[in-house]
Amino acid sequence: MAMDTVKRRRRLLVTAMLVDTLGGGLLTPFELVYAIKIAGLSLTTAGVILSVAAAAGIALGPIAGAAVDRIGPVHVVAVANGLGAAGCLSLLSWTNAWGYALGAFFLSTNMRVFWAAFTPLVAEIAGGAELEQWFGRLRGARYIGIVSGEGLSGLVFLAGVHTGLRLLVIANGISFVAALALVLAVAPPRGALAASEPEQRLEKGGYRQVLHDRINVVLAGLNIAATLLLIAPILVLPVFILDHLHLPTWLPGVLAAVLTATAAAGLLFGARLVRGRRRLRNLELAAILWAIGCATFLAYTAHFAGALLLGLGEALYAPTADALPAALAPVHLRGRYAAVHQMAWGISEAIAPTLAAATLAAGNAVLWLALAAIAVASALAYRALERPTAGRDGVAGTELPSSNLAVAE
Repeated sequence: MAMDTVKRRRRLLVTAMLVDTLGGGLLTPFELVYAIKIAGLSLTTAGVILSVAAAAGIALGPIAGAAVDRIGPVHVVAVANGLGAAGCLSLLSWTNAWGYALGAFFLSTNMRVFWAAFTPLVAEIAGGAELEQWFGRLRGARYIGIVSGEGLSGLVFLAGVHTGLRLLVIANGISFVAALALVLAVAPPRGALAASEPEQRLEKGGYRQVLHDRINVVLAGLNIAATLLLIAPILVLPVFILDHLHLPTWLPGVLAAVLTATAAAGLLFGARLVRGRRRLRNLELAAILWAIGCATFLAYTAHFAGALLLGLGEALYAPTADALPAALAPVHLRGRYAAVHQMAWGISEAIAPTLAAATLAAGNAVLWLALAAIAVASALAYRALERPTAGRDGVAGTELPSSNLAVAE
């Protein structure tokens, strides 16, 4: 493939991610508010629907992984964008519990299918020496899109809450369609995929070997707690700010933008933040920052400080979590190791709405102290695992040692 063609594909894929997440950044912080104001659901009912939709979407992760091997990651990302557009159409067409549930399911499956293809997608557009660099660039593009969307979300409410919420859904749907068109524009020829399939099949292994690696299973389980701490604060902030503290309607979007902008800035310079430390130690530091950030939200005037701390924790967590499965896995099982870790997102998305709604209904302090307690427990667990992991997690910013390429029995 000509160098100009490679560069064009890279630019369009980065643009597709930016467009995709611009819409998501507009809508995601207001999913619970949309359920209450437009669909007429209670907070608890909306939380349960989001949890059930996320749980149903988890099963599509392994299916999407198999599809990546058959048709390529770019085509699977295109399918993900189509599912997202269908979710927005459902939210607009049926403003009741069933329409909201169907829309939530499609939006959840959009995320599961996309992230199942993310690592192979990066590998397809980047050489081995560029892999970490492109992980950062593409995640940075997604974060910039989220920041832009969250920052713009406050403007749509100038037209009123109900109209503004519907405009958010429309903008999100348009972003999915635009991203779909961009992704299809750079999809590789089917023949190029077919030529590589026999070699790919020879290098595959089963999930039994992956699940035999106890350290990997435990760390994947801890990833559930980490992703829960990423999802729950963003999800609950609008309800917490608007319905419990009765603060201005523009504040939730701005706080979410501050959180994500901090994470994005940290991600762009992430190598400097994490370099030279064991990956488990970086994950521990991220959990400590999350614990402090959650506790900070208990102070009425410290919401911006809390958002900054949560964002900084995410900046430490994201590059480390991306690298950890590769550090733990033998080369021929890296895809399945990554898939096991990736399941944490679906599980957390299933848990987060119900946990956030139930704890917030019990009181503001209950919500933030519960999240802080999860973060503290995670930090202690990462520290306790340093010795049994025996250095397999590796040191950030260095080559993976050959000893890490064998699965611990």
